This record gives sequence, C-alpha cells and structure tokens, in this order.
Amino acid sequence: MHEQHTFAIGDIHGRADLLQALLEAIDKRAAGMGISYRIVFLGDVIDRGPRSRDAMDIVANTLDQVSGSHLILGNHDWFPIRILDELAGDKQHMALTHWIYNLCGSATLMSYGFDPDDFSVEDLRTKFPARHLDLLRSAVRYVELPHHILVHAGLAPGIPLAEQSRHDLMWIREPFLLSTQSFGKTVIHGHSVTASGQCEIATNRIGIDTGAYCTGRLSAVHIHPDGQLAFLQTDPQKPGDVMIVTAHRV
Repeated sequence: MHEQHTFAIGDIHGRADLLQALLEAIDKRAAGMGISYRIVFLGDVIDRGPRSRDAMDIVANTLDQVSGSHLILGNHDWFPIRILDELAGDKQHMALTHWIYNLCGSATLMSYGFDPDDFSVEDLRTKFPARHLDLLRSAVRYVELPHHILVHAGLAPGIPLAEQSRHDLMWIREPFLLSTQSFGKTVIHGHSVTASGQCEIATNRIGIDTGAYCTGRLSAVHIHPDGQLAFLQTDPQKPGDVMIVTAHRV
C-alpha cells in the first residue's frame, strides 16, 4: 500500500465554491497519480465570504469520507464555541457582538439564514446546527508530519511544539512571521494573507492563505510522504478551474 499523501488547504472564509473546485481537483490529481491521500484544513472555514454554511457542510463531509483528514481550529472558527463553552453572562454577549461586527461573523450568520442584528447567544446555542458546532469542538490544534508542522496561524519562536499556547496557534503574526529561527520542521500555515497573493516560502515556514474570500484564490499544498511539495490554486479568472502554481520565495 502506498504511503498517504497530505493536501493542506488554506483559509476558506466562506468560499464554498472555491473549496468544492479545489477538492475535486485534488481527488482528480490523486486518482491520476494513484495515491492515497488525506485533507488537512488549516482553519478559518467561516466568516467574511458568503457561503460559510456550505463550506462547513463540505468540510464535515470531507472529514467523514476521506480517512485521516483533520480540521485545525482557526481563530474565526473558535469564536462560536468560545462564546458557548468558555464564557458566561455579559462576556458572552460582548463576544457575540465582537464576532458579528468585527470579525465578519455577520456573513456567517446570513449564510445560515439568520439576521445578524437580531441574533442572540441563545439563538447560537439552540438554532445553529449542532453538527457544525460539534465539528468545531472536535477540531485539532495542529498536525505534525515527518517533515512539516501544519497549523492555523503559526508558532511562537523558542517554545517546543507541545508547549505552544492555543492563542498563538490560532492568532500569532509577529514574531512568527519575521522569525528566521528553525522550528525543527517547516511550518505550513494560513491566517496571514500573503503579500503576493500567492503561496510564499520563507526559510522556516510556508504561508498558504491567499485571501480566497476577496481574491478568488484558494490554495493548497500537496505534501508527499518524503516531504516534496506542489502547490494548487483556484483560478480567479475561472473560479471552477484549479492550476498547479509556483510558490514565491520571500
């Protein structure tokens, strides 16, 4: 049996159309190469884009159907379960307001058919699909491969992987993005939209958040068992098409 390949997908942010096209291209590529594969979503499935509910359905179905696949929890994905599971009283209502109006949670709620201006914590608890809340609750913090570490935002320099804080894994930008320190393995991450709008390779990390919700470019990296990489990206001119692209070195 062939060793399993991994396809890591960057921040989706409600672009279910691009996600569907990318997953179909991945499946076609794997079939053509005769390989077994899994999908790792790097987080931020929801918010900003128009079809968060559909994106969540696609992710949930993929995790059910493609063995060994994972969702890594992104900072946007965390907010609904943070509100319900980690806060109480006024803090819940404050966090809900922050999510809706500052993190573009309004787009997520509208995709579920809710009015963001008339949505309560109780609505989130009782009307938001339980399957989707459970999906977020079961998301992992990171995925470690033989040559790479897959994470949503990045790692704090100088701290062992097992001791990284959940906050840094979901939220960090600096000092991670400017660090030249080795993390032991190359870190593949999303969260921070690349300056070039393309996947970017630095000395110790690879960024694959290409701003799908506004650029039309949803990116994935094909990680071979031996650590070789290839990059796939949806075509902003033809959203149903997926290209093999060259990552930028920064």
